[in-house]
Amino acid sequence: MTWGRSIFGAILLVAGCHGQVDPIPAATPEMALEMGVEQDQLARGRELYMANCARCHERVLPGKMDPEYWRGVMPHMGENAELSKSQETDVLIYLMAAHGTVHGMNLEH
Repeated sequence: MTWGRSIFGAILLVAGCHGQVDPIPAATPEMALEMGVEQDQLARGRELYMANCARCHERVLPGKMDPEYWRGVMPHMGENAELSKSQETDVLIYLMAAHGTVHGMNLEH
């Protein structure tokens, strides 16, 4: 009976995930257009975020924190991760765009 429940639970989990937005979304052309930046910059920011942030702590999902939080914490976190100012900017822009994507926000307004 436990085996049947496990399969049923797995089916519910997969079905429940269908249609949900990735908590750490990929950089898309739509995100770039919304932010007024190149998609390559967003992709670099995401790559830096994925590679550096989990070295010291669990990743904070972009949609969990307000953009003002990201603006306030990035200088300190960028320094801890030994990011250049340009890299820090790329991460910040990505996090702000990803936050908007997760919440379906128009980031220009």
